[in-house]
Amino acid sequence: MHVRFLLAGFAALIGCGTTGCATTGAARPLVENPMIVPSDDFEAVWKATITAVDQYFDLASEDRVQRRIVTQPKSGATLLEPWEGDSVGFQERFECTLQTIRRVAFVTVEPAPSGQGWAVRVEVRKELEDLLQPDRQSIGRAVFNNQFPLNRTREVVGPVQAPAYWIPRGRDPKLEQVILAKIRTSLFL
Repeated sequence: MHVRFLLAGFAALIGCGTTGCATTGAARPLVENPMIVPSDDFEAVWKATITAVDQYFDLASEDRVQRRIVTQPKSGATLLEPWEGDSVGFQERFECTLQTIRRVAFVTVEPAPSGQGWAVRVEVRKELEDLLQPDRQSIGRAVFNNQFPLNRTREVVGPVQAPAYWIPRGRDPKLEQVILAKIRTSLFL
């Protein structure tokens, strides 16, 4: 009897923690991507953009000359990680719990087409991990593993690239909207 109440309470806690602002009943206004910022101060727009992106990703490169920000790939937050905000909504968190999803962001800050202000474009790409075999399979093997790999050391000449087993899943518009909304809020727009 008590176990049922504990499980129901845990499910409610996870559900409330992953929905974010959706529990207030008010729909978030949609932000255009690219978002036009009517400001002549590039430094303020750049710093607000860096601050907003840095809340969700680790930055890989920040190029002010090309006005481009690239982030490190980040594994998607699961249901057991409510403090991470990169998986927006219950469905995204549930998907990341069952399979390995990673996201990477590309952000550009360019002059607006009208000539007044800056256009901030946020593009978050999702990728699904595709392994040749399960990473830690234990089912189907005997208790004792009789396969001992030969220990051969070889000298590597030149850089060796790690195989990329990631399937592109398209863009993540929900996270793009959250990042753009944070930029808009920090610039008081």
